[in-house]
Amino acid sequence: MRRVLLALTAAVVVLSTSAAGFMAVNGPYRVSVVLDNATNIIVGSLVKVNGFDAGTVDAIEVVGGKAKLVLDLDGDHAPLHDGAQVSVTWKALLGERLVNITDGPDGNAEIPSGGMITGTQQSPVELDTVLAALDAPTRDKLNSLTRNLNETLAGSEPDINGTLKTAGPAVGALGDVLRGIGTDGEAVKQLVTQLNRTMEILARRDNDVARVVDQLGGAVDQVVAQRQALGDTLKQLPGTLDQAVTTLGNVPDTVDAAVPLLQALEPATEKLPSVSGNLRPLLADLRPAIGDLRPTLVSASRLLQETPGLLDLGATTVPELNTTFTGLTPALDYLRPYSPELAGFLTNWNSANANYDGNGHYARIYVTAGAENVNVNPGVLPPGTTKDLAPLPGSLVDQPWTDAFGEGMR
Repeated sequence: MRRVLLALTAAVVVLSTSAAGFMAVNGPYRVSVVLDNATNIIVGSLVKVNGFDAGTVDAIEVVGGKAKLVLDLDGDHAPLHDGAQVSVTWKALLGERLVNITDGPDGNAEIPSGGMITGTQQSPVELDTVLAALDAPTRDKLNSLTRNLNETLAGSEPDINGTLKTAGPAVGALGDVLRGIGTDGEAVKQLVTQLNRTMEILARRDNDVARVVDQLGGAVDQVVAQRQALGDTLKQLPGTLDQAVTTLGNVPDTVDAAVPLLQALEPATEKLPSVSGNLRPLLADLRPAIGDLRPTLVSASRLLQETPGLLDLGATTVPELNTTFTGLTPALDYLRPYSPELAGFLTNWNSANANYDGNGHYARIYVTAGAENVNVNPGVLPPGTTKDLAPLPGSLVDQPWTDAFGEGMR
């Protein structure tokens, strides 16, 4: 029991001597800072630690002609460390300011609650200082402008006062806007900088932007056309859906009719594995034949490439040939009865010009034997025979040749 009491006593001492312990025992964590003035700083003004909202101004006192601020900080940002600095910055372009604390290194000693930290504040710029910085001609022009403004506004003071009273809400709203801009001043600065860079890039790529806009216009036109086509398709969709419903309604009956067929095919399908196994050697034997067939297929491919042209040429030539043969038909009809004499003439002509026979001999003997060769009586013909030493062309087919007057050969 004595050891437990000693441990509790040591814990209380440690907590009481540390900033965290002080917070746990004595309440919130507060620090003080002395500034030259507390202009636009009010009780409840925001306090930031390393850029994060950390608390508020709890009290403002006057000590030795200066302003002493008591800062109430959240436990998440306490305790501060030796070397912490306080600065006062604008919360908005007009109006309230905020207190910004930059904490010291974590390795430094902790500042206990109620301790003092160092503060800095920018000196206010007086109007006299601004006017003193102007040269003489500028001051003269400013005085002239002030006099002219005084003469212009003379007699209009009630109207100006009424205007200012009426503009109060607008000025208040403008103050809120400016206060918001001041709160996000860094973000606004970055936004303006990025916007400036963006406009410079757009200025350098004016032609590209114009081209993109033109292409965007074309894309919009295509979207409109596609939208119209989609509308037409949607109009046709109900009929298609009705047809699909009808088709799907017939599917169960078709499936029911297909089940017996599949059951009948089951014995054949069971034999397919063995058949496919027997086909493998056949396919292996066909592989060389298919390889030999490749040149033929290549030649056939080339032939088929030339075939359309040949067919086109034939399509233009065949009608002309048909016309030509149709025109030759009367002449062929006329020459047909005389074809035996023409064949005999060509044969005799060939024989007269052939100095060698089929065996390569220069001379040959051609013996013609018939029923008249045994007749030794001149002028007496054997029975059933006739003799015509000068037959007319075409007489063999009972179409003897005649001249224009219908007479035979003379």
